[in-house]
Amino acid sequence: MKSRRIELLVVFGAMFFSRCASGSWAQTNEARVGEQRFMEYCAGCHGADGRGGDKAPSLVAPSVTAKRSDSELLRVVHDGTKAGMPPFAQIGEANISVVLQYVRRLSGNSPETGTLPEGAVTGDIDAGRALYFGRAQCAHCHSMHGKGGFIANNLTNYGRTRTAEEVSQAIVNPDSPLLPSSQVAVATTKSGQKITGVLRNEDAFTLALQTEDGRFHLLARADVTDVHYTRRSLMPRDYGTRLTSKELNDIVSFLIVESRSSRPTEATTQ
Repeated sequence: MKSRRIELLVVFGAMFFSRCASGSWAQTNEARVGEQRFMEYCAGCHGADGRGGDKAPSLVAPSVTAKRSDSELLRVVHDGTKAGMPPFAQIGEANISVVLQYVRRLSGNSPETGTLPEGAVTGDIDAGRALYFGRAQCAHCHSMHGKGGFIANNLTNYGRTRTAEEVSQAIVNPDSPLLPSSQVAVATTKSGQKITGVLRNEDAFTLALQTEDGRFHLLARADVTDVHYTRRSLMPRDYGTRLTSKELNDIVSFLIVESRSSRPTEATTQ
């Protein structure tokens, strides 16, 4: 009888922890799906960081998210707007729901990302700042508080809504998922010229590439003989080996703390 009770306790214990693990996995998976769907359906107009652009306004402004209920936002995405946003009813309410959760997360209104858990940041902030603006060359492409490059995403608020683990994974595995607005393409013209740059826009008639020097190249499709899509961004893919675990932790800690600070960063170099 006693052994039977022990067996039951083991079974129920296994079921309990299995459900906990499953729930945790589902939450993480849902967040990834939300990001993927956002990049697929929204980033083209609203920007990969949700801060808007020439085609559509910012989605991270308080007036857009904090002051609207989930049902209101769902209706906007489902039905579209008179201002020109098309309806997205065809992607289904489940996809719309995870996209809205991701948008709230971008704007910092998600309750689970409003504050950092105790002990989440353990790196040397000053060392991370020196690496960011120095040897790691992050500022070569990314800007923060108006300092740095502009060909890649602005990281001023990047760490404000992400955990240390998420930031670390984004550095080590930068193209998982690959942001549509970050993909590098190589276009070959009729004259034999090859132009390599970030694919900013394309349609049936034109192709827009931005090269690392910041220049935009608007090419007519009729003048392009081949386009090679690299399925990767400009982000280096060797940070996992180029940086030590301590250095990676220092940069991650810097990005998170600096994003949550209203004080503009001071650039330093090595």
